Amino acid sequence: MALPVRIRRAAGTTLAGLALALLLYAKGVPCFFAHAFHTPCPGCGSTRAVICLLHGDMPGILRTNVVGPVAALLVGLVGLQGIASVLAHGDFRDVGEGRLGFVLKRLLLATAVVEIVVWIARFFGAFGGPVSV
Repeated sequence: MALPVRIRRAAGTTLAGLALALLLYAKGVPCFFAHAFHTPCPGCGSTRAVICLLHGDMPGILRTNVVGPVAALLVGLVGLQGIASVLAHGDFRDVGEGRLGFVLKRLLLATAVVEIVVWIARFFGAFGGPVSV
């Protein structure tokens, strides 16, 4: 695939990722789990925790979702791997591949497990109890 096409696709992928980040920051993407079941999901508070991190509000991270910034960092790294793959091949074939992909997949799985453990612990009063929905 020609380089200009790959560059256009990578630019489109980057813009789509930034648009999603802005929607999350503006609270434009509702948590469907929380709305359907009227209880926080394991990832509830992640966006708020990242916003707290950006503002230097460390107690706010503990109140919202202590694992959220870690998950956001890992998802961001997967996104960067996706952009690199689009630049190299014009598609996402390399996402999750190679040594970096192997490590990222394992870390994302471990983060998901920790999210669920923290979610359950909140129902027993840890970290200030369940996040408000």
